[in-house]
Amino acid sequence: MTAALPWVPRSACTPRCAADPAPAADPALQRHRRRRLAGALAGTAAASARAHLAGARGRRRLVVCAAARLLTAAGVRVEVHASPVGWPRSGTGSLVVANHVSWLDGLALLTVVPGVPVAKAEIGEWPLVGGLLRRTGVVLLDRARVRALPGAVAEAAGLLQSGTSVTVHPEGTTSCGVQLGRFRPAFFQAAVDAAAPVCPVAVRYRTDGGSGTAVVAHLGGESLRRSLARVLATRGLVVEVHLLPALDPSGADRRELAALAEYAIAAVTEARPPVVTAHPRLPRVPAPVPVRRPARRPGVARAA
Repeated sequence: MTAALPWVPRSACTPRCAADPAPAADPALQRHRRRRLAGALAGTAAASARAHLAGARGRRRLVVCAAARLLTAAGVRVEVHASPVGWPRSGTGSLVVANHVSWLDGLALLTVVPGVPVAKAEIGEWPLVGGLLRRTGVVLLDRARVRALPGAVAEAAGLLQSGTSVTVHPEGTTSCGVQLGRFRPAFFQAAVDAAAPVCPVAVRYRTDGGSGTAVVAHLGGESLRRSLARVLATRGLVVEVHLLPALDPSGADRRELAALAEYAIAAVTEARPPVVTAHPRLPRVPAPVPVRRPARRPGVARAA
């Protein structure tokens, strides 16, 4: 077993958080989903093989289409809730920050928010999907090497300055969705350096017509295969993607932006959390939240 690294965030959640019952798909539907998933993975392999022939935009389109096929095959529906204030259009890309529950988060965000994800280095070694992601320029972070962090942040800042949006999970780990983890400020520095807007996104899971669920959570070193089996065995899974008003980085530092984004997302995810009997819910320690100043640009909430 790999030793825990002191600088890597750790969630209090365990696979027990995802053990509560959810509406079950019948055996025939599960078999159908497995066949469709095998077909979607075959399509991803074909896309990965020809990705080098496409330009940057073409490769990103291949990734988006692959993500949509995988979600559909697994029986997961994406439901988008638009921001009440439109995200800004500027010369830079946007730093999209979202909470982290499952490997499904990344697939859903790829279909909704265009951009390059920040992912742990291990994902780059995954068969099929890893190869396709590497060809799109995904920012891979080696969490075992703390000295690799500044280089990954600088790479993200360069992408933002070039007009490419970057998606990151600032918690640095997954949780079951009951309580949001603290947002690490490191990648918010990329938004400060590039003068790029920060766009918070809240991701929440529920069953169709039902309440929130943690059955999709990928926790505590659990294998991807076991997590996938739970997803395929659940009927009517819906991933809600809530786009929230953007934050202006002008005059703000990375810690202020992290606090504002965290509380904006927590207001959505913790308003209707999944009921998880085994979750060791801890009291939220209030973090200092900076006072907002009037936005300089329409559609952008400015952080102090």
